[in-house]
Amino acid sequence: MARERVVLCGNLTRPEDKTRRTVGLQLWGKAPNVTLKISDISSRMVANIPPVLVDLLEIASYVYCADQATTRGENDADDHGAKWRRRFRFRIPVRAPELWSSDAVLTPLCDTLGFLSDDEYEFNFEKAVNPPELLQYLDFGADGATGFKAEEVVLFSGGIDSLGGAVREAVVEKRKVALVSHRSAPKIFSRQKSLLQTLGEFCATKPFHVPVWVYKEKKLGREFSQRTRSFLYASLAVVVARILILWRVRFYDSWSVSINLSFPAQIVGSRATRTTHPQVLNGFSQLFGSLFQRSFTVENPFIWKTRADVVQSIREAGCGRLLKNSVSCTRVFEMTNIKTHCGTCSQCIDRRFATLSTGCSDDEDPEEMYEVDLLKGARQPGESRTMLESYVRTAKRIKDMPDMSFFSEFGEVNRVTRNIKGYTVDEAASNILDLYKRHAAQIFGVITKGMQDYAEEINGGKVPDSCLLILALEEKYKRQLTSEGMPPIPVLALDEIKDGEANRNLLARIVGSGRYVLVNKKIGPRQLFFTYLLFGSPRALNFDGEHITVVSKDDVIQELQKWRTEGYLQFSGKDQGEPAYRVQKMWGEFVRQIEKEKNLKNLLTDDHKDKDKKRLYGIRLQPNETQILIPSLPALFKMVSG
Repeated sequence: MARERVVLCGNLTRPEDKTRRTVGLQLWGKAPNVTLKISDISSRMVANIPPVLVDLLEIASYVYCADQATTRGENDADDHGAKWRRRFRFRIPVRAPELWSSDAVLTPLCDTLGFLSDDEYEFNFEKAVNPPELLQYLDFGADGATGFKAEEVVLFSGGIDSLGGAVREAVVEKRKVALVSHRSAPKIFSRQKSLLQTLGEFCATKPFHVPVWVYKEKKLGREFSQRTRSFLYASLAVVVARILILWRVRFYDSWSVSINLSFPAQIVGSRATRTTHPQVLNGFSQLFGSLFQRSFTVENPFIWKTRADVVQSIREAGCGRLLKNSVSCTRVFEMTNIKTHCGTCSQCIDRRFATLSTGCSDDEDPEEMYEVDLLKGARQPGESRTMLESYVRTAKRIKDMPDMSFFSEFGEVNRVTRNIKGYTVDEAASNILDLYKRHAAQIFGVITKGMQDYAEEINGGKVPDSCLLILALEEKYKRQLTSEGMPPIPVLALDEIKDGEANRNLLARIVGSGRYVLVNKKIGPRQLFFTYLLFGSPRALNFDGEHITVVSKDDVIQELQKWRTEGYLQFSGKDQGEPAYRVQKMWGEFVRQIEKEKNLKNLLTDDHKDKDKKRLYGIRLQPNETQILIPSLPALFKMVSG
């Protein structure tokens, strides 16, 4: 069952039932904790804006902030169950409660948000008392464009797809276009401004840029999946469209990734969004049409394009040098002036495949921008490497599979085809197949060329064995990356250590296998429990060619009960009645303590599950690489308590 969260918005008071978990969000009133600012709109342009538009801005901001303020708990790729889904009950003061409470508005609002974020929604709209006017949310600024007659309103993030859309509208089609951006972070906004300034040099009419701030108090930032952000973006664009007297907004988003037919399990949840899924865009169109009581369109003109296709269209328009100023990386806070892309997140990977596939020069997409090179960069064990391997495997499978197998394996095609307007189901299915086949061929074109270009280095063993050029090889051609076949000596040993003559403790000792260099790590009481279980486990599983020693969650809970019964551990409060909660809490503490040693990064993992979908706690070593040199559990415990 989804976990419920009551979200009280505006100046509404908390319910009498104190047992309900609540989030308070305020855009206005005595103590606002959410801020909304729309920049560079002139006062003349907003003279006759209807109240329902102000309601829409506030509702979208509240939904977006509540999404971030409410954690999903575990992000389980194989089980989007109770811990992933949330149930939101919003109480929001609005200016037009009858309209917002009507079935024509409420049904598409709840249904579209539910599909978009994989949560459940309930809204109770109440009459707002003395609400602010739209002017409170406007920052007119020095660049306000009085009298600008836009022909299109386009969402602009500063990534490759939105850049491709801006180039198509303003450069190729020579339209007067308003670009709406969310100022999500100062680093991103500065690059957006730089990109737009350069874009203006290619345009007959410089685009009108409308940046929007929506931010909240820092303590409200607990969940980072942000699946509802496209509702916020769409709502911001709709308000700008109505200010400019337009009845359409455009999301430009290449479809080969955005509809998520074939995303591997490692990038579902927080990373596999439905931003421009046709069901979402149709839901937005229905919602906004019901609000305005006339037809309103939210569309994606790039539905049949891969990202490589978009890159090629930018280059063909003579705007290739703009690519280096675009930003696709999801890890904004790691960005530097030179290394603007991590090279390991799914967006970086898809971007770099696209630019290499189209033959971009180093002036267009410099290699130095990426922290990890796509083809030759070493990939550390963990989620990002597993995701890359799955991405390539899926592309290979699609490239080689018969057409009918594609439709039977990817059932999501059926839902997508039913929601594409202007196409029969057969036409839409044929186009989707062609799109994914083309995308797969582009990926393997890059890999094949890379193997040819770096054949001498590969043959000479000069590329890392964890780089994509090696990971993409068929399994039978790979040199094993794990320690299979190594002598059965303890790579990681749990042993006694003497500190002088009096004090004794435990020592986790890495004696080296080429993967983890020599480290001596003292183990205290909090780390002892999982260390003991992992070092003593005889169970090893193979995940994507990597051998991991594991213990199941059920085994961990059973062992925890044993330790408590025998007096080695004591619990109180919530921990006492909920051992599963305590296990997850202890695991987090254990990983943080171990990974304080930089040489032990990625040694531990809980990313995998067994065939019964039970969580596995693991260490990236085989059983013959670990050893406990203390004879018994009491002896172990004495070392850390004596």
